[in-house]
Amino acid sequence: MSSQCQSKTPQPTPGHVHDYSQVTDEELVILTDNSTDTEWEKSTEKAKHKEAKRWKVEEECLEVEQKKRAEEEAQRRRAMEEEEARKKRAAEEEAER
Repeated sequence: MSSQCQSKTPQPTPGHVHDYSQVTDEELVILTDNSTDTEWEKSTEKAKHKEAKRWKVEEECLEVEQKKRAEEEAQRRRAMEEEEARKKRAAEEEAER
């Protein structure tokens, strides 16, 4: 084991060693290159967008359906009230005779 087997790559000197375990998260910066999105990332993003669009359409359909039911219920109530008022008038007219 002679000193001839030493590595040719430079080794860091103790002054250049960084202990990142002592650095707070706020000081760390993650560098990314978003211009190199993979096909998988693109297809995943496309699928998420498509799903969100589908949910929006479904919610809109449910909202329209709820409004339609509410209007139908309101029409039924008005018809019942009108029928009751007609019967009441008929009974009053009958009582006057």
